[in-house]
Amino acid sequence: MKLGNPIRVADDVYQVRALGARVTILVGNGEALLVDAGMKGSSGLIMSGLHDLGLTAHDVTGVIVTHHHPDHSGGVPEMVSDRDIPVMAHSLDGRILAGIEEQPNPFQYRLVARLIRPAVERIKSPPISIDAELKDGDVIPFDFPVQVIHIPGHTAGSIALYLPDQKLVIVGDALQHRLGMRLTPPAAAFTEDTEQAMVSLRKLLKLDFHSICFSHYPPFRGSARTALRQMIKLYSA
Repeated sequence: MKLGNPIRVADDVYQVRALGARVTILVGNGEALLVDAGMKGSSGLIMSGLHDLGLTAHDVTGVIVTHHHPDHSGGVPEMVSDRDIPVMAHSLDGRILAGIEEQPNPFQYRLVARLIRPAVERIKSPPISIDAELKDGDVIPFDFPVQVIHIPGHTAGSIALYLPDQKLVIVGDALQHRLGMRLTPPAAAFTEDTEQAMVSLRKLLKLDFHSICFSHYPPFRGSARTALRQMIKLYSA
């Protein structure tokens, strides 16, 4: 997957590889809804992806931030600067993104966090104005349903997005797709509460889906719900 080159995930759902993470682009009725925006400096890559889809930044109707980590939120200011594009996030992470609370170091191991702190400070974004604080069960207005699922654990305000028409769940960093073959829990090195993260993943089993979209791995297509159930059982044993 080349930087800035969109790949199709499902009907009306694409991903663009930006700096640090994949950005998901939902397309409907000539408009686009972005899920995350990569690290600082990602706007050009996102613009390239939009262009390949026949869209421009003026067609973007919103940016949804799955969680506050800078590889997901750092590119947001560039995308919304001088444009009337609303930014949406769960209230718990929204307070961090808005600068009301200090953005914590994403590294959970204290020694690593201390050593890497200067680099983390450089990639943090300035405070972001949050136009809509999302909560569990919200449905974001778009050409097709986009439902918010609050899945705390990776961060307190981590969210997934459920697209029932596409039978797809966008999970951000709440899951990993190791070697493109199997599901594993979120990376412990970057997850605030691994136990809570596993509890949250059980909520997804109530949904009807067959594909999962990640921020750092290729999509899981096929029996994704069954694979998730098996993974939860394995790691809960």
